[in-house]
Amino acid sequence: MISAILRQTSANILSRKQPGYQRFLHKIIDFKEQLIGIKGARGCGKTTLLLQHAQNSQREAQRILYIACDHPAMIDVNLFELAQTFYQEGGELLLIDEIHKSANFALHLKAIRDTFDLQVIFSGSSALRLQNDLADLSRRAVMHTLPVLSLREFMEIETEQTFAAYSLPDIIENHLSIATEIMQKVRPIEQFQKYLQFGAYPFYRESLDNYPSKLLEVINLTIDSDL
Repeated sequence: MISAILRQTSANILSRKQPGYQRFLHKIIDFKEQLIGIKGARGCGKTTLLLQHAQNSQREAQRILYIACDHPAMIDVNLFELAQTFYQEGGELLLIDEIHKSANFALHLKAIRDTFDLQVIFSGSSALRLQNDLADLSRRAVMHTLPVLSLREFMEIETEQTFAAYSLPDIIENHLSIATEIMQKVRPIEQFQKYLQFGAYPFYRESLDNYPSKLLEVINLTIDSDL
């Protein structure tokens, strides 16, 4: 069964306007895979990535369901039964956030993957739990890691310009031309100083004044819940 609260919560969240900027991982993930996992620190943008994909997938709204396993309405909810109901109703894309909060999630994901023609994309913040519990899914799930913002991504967000990613050999061999190209667009030292102060987590865009307190909250939650 899927409760009315979960359905309404999903509809509300999926209807929200998402940031236009897409993290690098969005371009790397092969969204044709049936079971995709995204792990990373709290606040690094995993939920945003899920919702951006949902809005870009061109599926009808009723064929997408978003659930967060740390939501009160998910207490005692059986993931397999939820997926079964969603599939029987014509569902195509199931997004599961903070999956490590759900008991025996690896067993449920395996059963869902083997039973239904349903795409499942899940995320989790607890690296230890995901690493330990997903060992049996190594042949079924394609796992990705989303780190905090890189300096390049931060500058792209701040300036709304595109900066190429370079390998270390490229930088060593072509550092002068690369530096010249970058300096024609921005003042890199200025951007680097901003990045050191508040640039690692995307939620700095919400409020610079509240960034330190939000960052402290992320640290405390990580220590209390994810380790």
